[in-house]
Amino acid sequence: MSAVAIRLEDVRFYMRNVHTRMPFKYGAAVLTAVPILHVVAQGALKNGTRVQGVAADILPPKWFDKDPAKSYADNVADLLCAAQAARTAYLAAARSPKSFFAIWQAGYAQTVSAGDAHGLNRLTTVHGSTLMERALIDAVGCGTGASYFELLKANLLGLELGAIHPELQGVEPGQVIGAAPLAQLHVRHTVGLADPIGDIAPAERLDDGLPQSLADCVEHQGLTYFKVKVSGDLAADLARLAAIAELLDGHDSEYKVTLDGNEQYQEMDSLIGLLDTLAAQQPRLYERILYVEQPLERSVALDAALASGIRAAATRRPLLIDESDDALDTFRQALALGYKGVSSKACKGLVKALANLALARQRAGCFLSGEDLMNLPVVPLHQDLAHVAALGIGHVERNGHHYVRGLDHLTAAERAACLATHGKLYREVDDGLVALDVRAGKIEVGSLQVAGLGVGVPVAVDAMVELEEWEFASLA
Repeated sequence: MSAVAIRLEDVRFYMRNVHTRMPFKYGAAVLTAVPILHVVAQGALKNGTRVQGVAADILPPKWFDKDPAKSYADNVADLLCAAQAARTAYLAAARSPKSFFAIWQAGYAQTVSAGDAHGLNRLTTVHGSTLMERALIDAVGCGTGASYFELLKANLLGLELGAIHPELQGVEPGQVIGAAPLAQLHVRHTVGLADPIGDIAPAERLDDGLPQSLADCVEHQGLTYFKVKVSGDLAADLARLAAIAELLDGHDSEYKVTLDGNEQYQEMDSLIGLLDTLAAQQPRLYERILYVEQPLERSVALDAALASGIRAAATRRPLLIDESDDALDTFRQALALGYKGVSSKACKGLVKALANLALARQRAGCFLSGEDLMNLPVVPLHQDLAHVAALGIGHVERNGHHYVRGLDHLTAAERAACLATHGKLYREVDDGLVALDVRAGKIEVGSLQVAGLGVGVPVAVDAMVELEEWEFASLA
């Protein structure tokens, strides 16, 4: 089948503020409140069918840009600048009907150019492009009645993976994904640096209808996959990992763990020391570590001078890049240095993730993981899950349901629609509280095979604030 041609006519931005139920500490940041930026793109297919596509993400502190001189307000302003640059670029690229991939190529390049001109780092800049990318994919799917998986299988988006990685010339998206999308995914539960492991002091207990400590989550959700944040402080990390190991060893001897360094290391010897000490002191936990994510700070993570240390660490456990993955060719650079994996995150781009998956399958022992940026219902969570299910990644980090109280940030109509359309993905806990339904460590994602990029329910932008009227101070 030939690619579908689409044109864009209008793109609008809306904001919705969310407060966490408990602090999310990752790296140097502690998140307690965050806005979600929603994108609504309108246009038409070449055959005249009117279309609308949506996309959304939180705008968090100190992930896209960890410059200590920048405040959280600065981080948000930069991300909004990137989104606005992408809106201009994609509207220009899609003035007349073109395939998604043709629009994406031009829009991505122009967004990067605009971000460079504004002095933004590439991870921040590319985020703007990924929002437009997802909204455009959603519009094509909704206009044709095709799910995201079906768009990839028939290549209705016109993707040319060889234009991203030359090694993939002639590889079609349908050859990369499986025969069907996954209907279930294992939840890889985030254990943040401030998360309680076991007992909680009465004054700190939330009692809000949802599990709070790691022990509570394990007991109530049957978790078997875990993503544990490490700080780079050897003594503190070892003590925390020992407590986690004691808990998990008593729950399920077959659990799996990933470690996330969140750029807390400047060199490899410290990480190797952590791994070797874990192997000696916590051998069961050590044997269950699947990989270590982004230990090195991004300014040195791809430094060829550290290649010997990267390879030495990778002989112990595979290393994966995340925050360093700010360009289309980053994974190829990382592979040359000894890394084995790269993360898929919607905020870094779906097209790039698909190409990276295809590249990984050409290299022995290489892989693509599914990671989270606190993807919240409805739009960010559904779109990321639909993507991961289509790519066949069996376990994915999830943390939005843990740090935010279910679907309380949505309208009553949105919550009801989620239960009606995605009744196996969500459940009503009590008294109107709707939350992600994690059972035996898994979530049911089959209902996301709807037209478009997995959303499947109306998005209440009328209950949000138009970007032009939103103020950062409203987060307080």
